[in-house]
Amino acid sequence: MLNKLQEGFERLVAREKIIVIVAIFFSLWGMWDTFFYQPMQKKHTTLQQELSSLDTQLTTLKATATQLENHPQIDPNQGNQAKLTTLKASVQNQQEQLLLGHKKFVPPQLMAKALSDMLNHTVHTQLIKLEILPVTPLLLAKQQRLIYKHGLALTFTGGYVDTVNYLKALEALPWHFNWDSIEYKVTRHPLAETTLRVYTLSFEKDWLGV
Repeated sequence: MLNKLQEGFERLVAREKIIVIVAIFFSLWGMWDTFFYQPMQKKHTTLQQELSSLDTQLTTLKATATQLENHPQIDPNQGNQAKLTTLKASVQNQQEQLLLGHKKFVPPQLMAKALSDMLNHTVHTQLIKLEILPVTPLLLAKQQRLIYKHGLALTFTGGYVDTVNYLKALEALPWHFNWDSIEYKVTRHPLAETTLRVYTLSFEKDWLGV
């Protein structure tokens, strides 16, 4: 194939050879421009724009740093304080609705009775100790309305199957408990001693009815 092209080129007169050479040159130049030069130019332009943007950001940061050094009392987030206050109020309202509206936490005054009654209905389990834990605020004191955490520590004995059945029964209750911890210790096989710590949430600080 190359030999035929070479023979055909040799048969051309001088003027025709020049035209063919020029045509080949421009074809090669067009391919180089399309597939190499233009993409490189685009990348170069994009890089220059990114560098310019970074330079602008750096200048702004330097100006802010200088301003803070000269006036340390200036708060760079001052313009966002109103939005932040509104957001905090919205979050607090959503927390209250979630904790006390949708999840149906058991009222503190009913939690001890609910736990002990459920234990009495479980076969081969025996209550050893029921301790009321200190009430603690769940949210910070600066909030408009506090939510209090009311906890109980329940210790009982029973076999493994009876303990599991009791815990499943608690999960099936229409009221919602939060589980802090469960301690399971075999005392005399097959009996074991289980300490269950649970808590509920309320806007009331006192354990009413207990």
